[in-house]
Amino acid sequence: MSVFAMKIGNALVAQKADRGALPQLFAATAPTVRGGQFYGPSGFQEARGDPLEVQAISAAHDPATGHRLWSVSEQLTGVTFPLPTPTAEPPGQHR
Repeated sequence: MSVFAMKIGNALVAQKADRGALPQLFAATAPTVRGGQFYGPSGFQEARGDPLEVQAISAAHDPATGHRLWSVSEQLTGVTFPLPTPTAEPPGQHR
């Protein structure tokens, strides 16, 4: 594909990096955002536009996928964040 064709395609269906970062920035900083909400571009096929709450794909709710993403992120960055091991006990209840 030629550079010219890529520029035309990007102009039609994509947006610049600063606009593309807006949904993540909104999700991280807006006081109205609740845990579990997902944000993406509001335009056609969520390819461009202002931040808008969107429906996440099923893999985004899969704990095994999340664990793999976390592990790979730690490996690639060299940064680890030890997390507590989840228990079946509800918070505040002890045996």
